[in-house]
Amino acid sequence: MKKPLTATAIANAKPKTKRYALPDVGHPGLRVLVQTSGAKSFVYRFKRDNGQDVTLTLGPAAGPGALTLPQARGAASDARRQRSTGIDPAAQRRADRAAEAARIEAEEREARRKDDVVDRVLDRYYRDKVNSMKSAKELKRLLSKELTPWARRRIDDISRADAIKLVDAIKDSGKPVLANRTRAAARTFFGWCIDKALIEDNPFERTKPVAVEKSRDRVLYDDDLRLLWLSLDRMDWIWRAFYQLLILTGQRRDEVAGMAWAEIKQNGTSLHWVLPPERTKNAREHIIPLPPAAAEILRSIPRVQVRTTINGTERLKDSSFVLTTTGTTPVSGFSKAKGHLDKAIMQVSREEAEKLGADPVTIEPWRIHDLRRSTASGMQRLRVGVAVVEKLLNHVSGTFGGIVGIYQRDDLLEERRQALNLWADHIVSLNVERPSNVFPIKAGM
Repeated sequence: MKKPLTATAIANAKPKTKRYALPDVGHPGLRVLVQTSGAKSFVYRFKRDNGQDVTLTLGPAAGPGALTLPQARGAASDARRQRSTGIDPAAQRRADRAAEAARIEAEEREARRKDDVVDRVLDRYYRDKVNSMKSAKELKRLLSKELTPWARRRIDDISRADAIKLVDAIKDSGKPVLANRTRAAARTFFGWCIDKALIEDNPFERTKPVAVEKSRDRVLYDDDLRLLWLSLDRMDWIWRAFYQLLILTGQRRDEVAGMAWAEIKQNGTSLHWVLPPERTKNAREHIIPLPPAAAEILRSIPRVQVRTTINGTERLKDSSFVLTTTGTTPVSGFSKAKGHLDKAIMQVSREEAEKLGADPVTIEPWRIHDLRRSTASGMQRLRVGVAVVEKLLNHVSGTFGGIVGIYQRDDLLEERRQALNLWADHIVSLNVERPSNVFPIKAGM
């Protein structure tokens, strides 16, 4: 006669060549499965309405974490009650486990998201994507500054309404172009956040630019350049040299600011500035034959020294940067220096006007990048060919775009040298006093 299971019977059950089950008389469906390996587990067996046999594992019957016999009987009773109410206990077990896994995942995600605040995610974004970009410095400055109001907010808490409010606030402060730039940069950043599964929707995706931007065509002509060049004498040496080199070479702001002594090469009796690919916008080496006026400026620049430790001994060595005050970083603070220069220009203009008894000359608002355009325009007025100007500016579009750029390998180096010399002579001549063409007439003549 079969009897109910006992703890002793379960403990004494030995493995066989095939798996077998020990039923628990009085508790329908409850079994102990004994595997060929000796492992034992409590199971509940039942038949679905479609005739399918189902085995529901309740838990181990031996070893660490094993269920006691009363616990197994209770679990089997729960399964029978579920069946009596029309619930499939095996399907319910799967659903319960899925719900529990989802709950745990949600809790873990919530715990991680507590640390996913905007400033920390920005740091990850910089390391993952931005730091390798040529525009990294400017992009990091833009995002870090303009997204400051959100610094401690969770990245998944930023809404479309927040995005619109931020962009509108920048526009209302009188900076519509900056608002557009911020919108574009933030849109890309939040797109990266989607790729990293930090958010599901981009708050900037359905926003629009707040202003229509026009291509700038501001050019400083000879009168403007003469006054600007004269005013540079009232600037600190580093900014005087910076602006003079910008005007004389026509190169980009950051290229001039980051000029390194190692980039200045002696070529016979003249100097060449060789920009390496990693410092140019198009990632191509660029050679600028420096005119004598630019070479003279470089010779006048003092070498800034920095402290370094060599073999445990602290020594001074020359900085690698041409334009630097710290010795370890290129010159910076362009906006502040530009403000000082604008004031110097106004002062010089007033002084000249007082001498002539005329109204002061006013220079229309300009930006640093306008100097590059002004150099190109000025050279063309001096009859320098467009191809030479484009080579000087290191452009790969225009005359040298497409198939022409592939087959045109003439760097026009000698033509560029002549053009820069011509331009430098022109700039210097703007402030050379010329004899007056007014002659005094003696009385009685």
